[in-house]
Parts: sequence; structure tokens; C-alpha cells
Amino acid sequence: MLEYLSDEWVQALDAALRAAGTLRELEPTAVDQLVSGVPGRGDVRYRLWIDDEGGHARAIAARDEAGTLRFTTDYATAVAIATGEQNAQIALARGNLRLGGDIDTLRRHAEALTALADVAAALRDQTRYGDVVVAPP
Repeated sequence: MLEYLSDEWVQALDAALRAAGTLRELEPTAVDQLVSGVPGRGDVRYRLWIDDEGGHARAIAARDEAGTLRFTTDYATAVAIATGEQNAQIALARGNLRLGGDIDTLRRHAEALTALADVAAALRDQTRYGDVVVAPP
């Protein structure tokens, strides 16, 4: 099992994004995610992006230049979104998910962002979320 937001999980996400050949057809975009309070890791930052080679993911450092769009949340909310228990729109409306950067990117790249989320969701059955193992749908 992959521990959610571990280096191995980000690497598995990268492999899944690279394998999703249809992502190459989408408009290039990049999204940074910051999750605070990750057990045993503190703050975790990673970037998802699409370019002419397809989709990618990698860990980023706080000192890295900020991406075009940023999502920031705490671990509990990240888990709820990742497991499908809560959608991002509800977390945003409740103030549990914050946006930064070029917010217009959401509208312009909606299809790409949905495709990235769909690929990430495909890792659910391989992922351990803290003390909870999420069963495949």
C-alpha cells in the first residue's frame, strides 16, 4: 500500500499520469498542491502538470517558484477529497480548501483539471490514508 502523500505515492501518481496518454491532448497547465499537517511529514507540496509529453507529478519545496494555480488545505480535507467523501467545491465553499494564483485557470483548464483528478482517484485502491485503508469502489 502507498501512504497518501508520501514520496512513493507522488511517484505512483506521476507514473499513472504518464500512462494516461489522453492527457497529451489537453491544454498545458500546472497546479501546485499544499497539504498541511500530514502525519509524520508536516507540510507536503507537490505539482501536477500537463505538457506535450502528457501528465506529470513531482514533490516541490517551499522555496520553489509558485505554480500558476495553487490549492491549499489541511490533511483531513485532502483525505476527504481524495477518497471521494467530499468534493472540492464543497471544501472550497466551507473554507477548507483555498485557491491561490491565477484563479481564471480553473475556468480555462477545467477539462485538464478534471482529467488530473480522475487519474489521481485511480490510486485510491492502492493508497493508505493514515489509519484508514480505503477500499476500492
